[in-house]
Amino acid sequence: MKLRLLALSLLAVAATPTISQESSEVRRSGVLEEVVVTARRREENIQETPLAITALSGKDLKDAGIENVNELSKSVPSLQINKGQSNQIYIRGIGERTGFVRVDPTVGVYMDGLFLPRADGQLLDTLDVASLQVLRGPQGTLFGKNTTGGALVLTLEKPSDQFEGYIEAGIGNYNARRIRGAINLPISESFFTRISANVAKNDGYMEDSGAGSSSNSSDGKSILLQTRWDASDDFTLENLLFFGSSDEVMTNTNCNIVNDDALFVDGLALLWAGDTDASQGTAYRENCEANSRERQGDLTANKGEHPRLNKKFDSILFGATGTWVVNQDVSIKAVLGLRTATEGPIMSADNDGGAEDYNEAFNVGDSDRNSLSLELQLNGTAFESRLNYTTGLFFAAEDNDEIFGLLTNFVGLDATSAVQLAAGQDPTRPASPLGTVPVVAAITGDPLLKSEFALKNQSLAAFFQASYDVTEAFQATFGVRWTEELRTSELKTVGTDMTDIENRLVGTGRFTALQGQPGFYSFNGLWAEDPVRIASNLYPDADGDGIPDFVYDEANPTYAKADEVFRQITPMVSLSYSFADDVLADTFIDVATTYLTWSNGFKSGFSEPRGIDGLARIEPEEVENLEFGIKTDLFDRSMRFNVAAYRTDYKNIQLITVSSDTSGNLIVVFTNAGQAVIEGAEMELSWLPLPSTMITLNYSNNNYYYEEFTDTDLKELSLRQSQVEVDRSAEPFPATPGESASLGIMYSLEGDFGTITPRLDVSYKGPVFFGLDASSAVEYGKDSTLAGAEEYVLADFRLSWTSREGGTRLTAYVKNITDERFIHGTVAVADSLGTYNQAYGSPRTYGLDISYNF
Repeated sequence: MKLRLLALSLLAVAATPTISQESSEVRRSGVLEEVVVTARRREENIQETPLAITALSGKDLKDAGIENVNELSKSVPSLQINKGQSNQIYIRGIGERTGFVRVDPTVGVYMDGLFLPRADGQLLDTLDVASLQVLRGPQGTLFGKNTTGGALVLTLEKPSDQFEGYIEAGIGNYNARRIRGAINLPISESFFTRISANVAKNDGYMEDSGAGSSSNSSDGKSILLQTRWDASDDFTLENLLFFGSSDEVMTNTNCNIVNDDALFVDGLALLWAGDTDASQGTAYRENCEANSRERQGDLTANKGEHPRLNKKFDSILFGATGTWVVNQDVSIKAVLGLRTATEGPIMSADNDGGAEDYNEAFNVGDSDRNSLSLELQLNGTAFESRLNYTTGLFFAAEDNDEIFGLLTNFVGLDATSAVQLAAGQDPTRPASPLGTVPVVAAITGDPLLKSEFALKNQSLAAFFQASYDVTEAFQATFGVRWTEELRTSELKTVGTDMTDIENRLVGTGRFTALQGQPGFYSFNGLWAEDPVRIASNLYPDADGDGIPDFVYDEANPTYAKADEVFRQITPMVSLSYSFADDVLADTFIDVATTYLTWSNGFKSGFSEPRGIDGLARIEPEEVENLEFGIKTDLFDRSMRFNVAAYRTDYKNIQLITVSSDTSGNLIVVFTNAGQAVIEGAEMELSWLPLPSTMITLNYSNNNYYYEEFTDTDLKELSLRQSQVEVDRSAEPFPATPGESASLGIMYSLEGDFGTITPRLDVSYKGPVFFGLDASSAVEYGKDSTLAGAEEYVLADFRLSWTSREGGTRLTAYVKNITDERFIHGTVAVADSLGTYNQAYGSPRTYGLDISYNF
């Protein structure tokens, strides 16, 4: 509450509820610049576009110190970006949190018209970016599938006929260092080139006491080559070639136990490596809590000697855009994109939360991503420019693979508990520490399971959108898109060589295979000897890759294949009205436009692995949005105030839930588990109270609620194979706050010495639920810190000096001035794992940047 009060007091500074960052230019005239956007595939004034858009120029990004797309989360309304083992982009509560290759993102990211289809390559550096637009709400008509939340549109600086460029360098704490630059090289009167490059490194702020290093570090390099050929007065060909390479150590996490009744804590009376007292299992709990923030200390974690947090990602992107101006009313554009990327092996989830190898999920080996896209656009005007239209065809093909491993290792059961489990009873632990007979088993059947998933998909779409000026003030827009997608999914599953396990365990002379119970072994000794550890030690991590060296049963894989076709039509209708100048005369309103937009979008369906039953069809998510907005310029164009209110019907939500296959094995899978409504409002305001002062303020409030969300009781399913339904419709939406706000104040002092510009940015995020299952929501209701993040406020400050000629700029900055600790990612799983793994955001960082333009 203290943080919220601070945020609200900051909002009062501007005496208005919100503000946008459409332009950070401080104009001597005291008039805000016109902002041009391309949200409808043509250039138009943002104040005349019937969409909720935040537009930032390249200068805006530099003024705010935004070096990567993920930093937009601080200032753009309804935008939440969580960066952990996978990139999670949410707009208005709609996002995707797993990063699996089979599941598409819900926010489309475009760079110069090229669609970036996978989440692992969407958080781009703002290298040589001319503008960045955040389109909120479904964009299914012009931008196609997987834009149910919205779209991020980046436009690059283009080659020109001028020799010019810039170079920037910076240093900061945590050994941060970076250098980037660009040079524009005209080759002839009709052929121009531009080359830009970026190198950025830091050593990370999170200490890893287990590996003796640090995490959250980054080492990224990229280079971008662009060409432009003006072949004639009517035809232009633009090409780009992008190379990017990053070598990161991903976010490390702390752990807490949040549910004593979780299946892996006390719910199934399991014992783990390290447990020597049959009457109480403490090893699993101690493993997690030993890695808690309370035990490890501030910004320190321990996932063992080999945490598998290193992530390598290399990508190459080629794009070609040809534009032919047929005549003054018609133009044709063709956009070709080719992309290849490789992601190295990485820990997907350390489920047990600590240094032990109890339960973990990870990508094994390199994962390849290859895609091709081609879009043909016909853009034109008719009826004396009263009709503006865009129509075209889109084709895309992807070829992706992902090798996924799941480690559940060995667990222990006292014989009395095992009998109760077999009878479908709630198991209890023996009263005596000695117990009866120790039994060791792999509770999921395979202590190590490998799934090789391959996805090939082709998309074909046809689209049309037209805007007609019924009168000078009233405009009607209609659009529709037809999409067909063919997905071929192949799954190869390889389990553990159970014969090898039996030979090793029985070969010690300490274990005996139980007749009629494959995979279960009685221990010829006492619980005090730690039988689970004895079994686990037979499979050490000899090669140091962080995975116990179980032997895969490569000779007996299982295969599944699915061919699915998804078809969808996504229409939109929008009505807008711009008030005439004579109506607004003698008022403080200079420009006013209202709009009402009905739009639709969908996120593609896919094939989901379901244990031994192969692949199941998951239906596409569907979003229907009704939005009303008002856009105004006020007080002689010194203030810009925009507001939007909306209601979104969110259907067939692709949620992670629990089920079982026909053999009774528990499986955690995606399913179409829910239907929801999102109601919210966003407000943006930019204000020049003085020609030298810019104030920006953003605010968003989203109310999410499920109309339908039915799940399966995990304990009933695991103990008695009983499908008992659980109503989860009262739960909060995960991973995104309901309320956010930001305030920016920038002042420019000009003189013979140049220009000095101090800038303060303050952002507020409301509470966030990070739970995955029903019990997490229950625990969150009791105490939000058990499965979520509390509200927080971050403040950043920058002080810049620019030379009088404008060529040299020196900036000192501090981010997170108050050194606030805030949780910005990962997950609570209280039904089964009982753990809450928390990732903390950046502490106070500071540094010095210098740039030179020539």
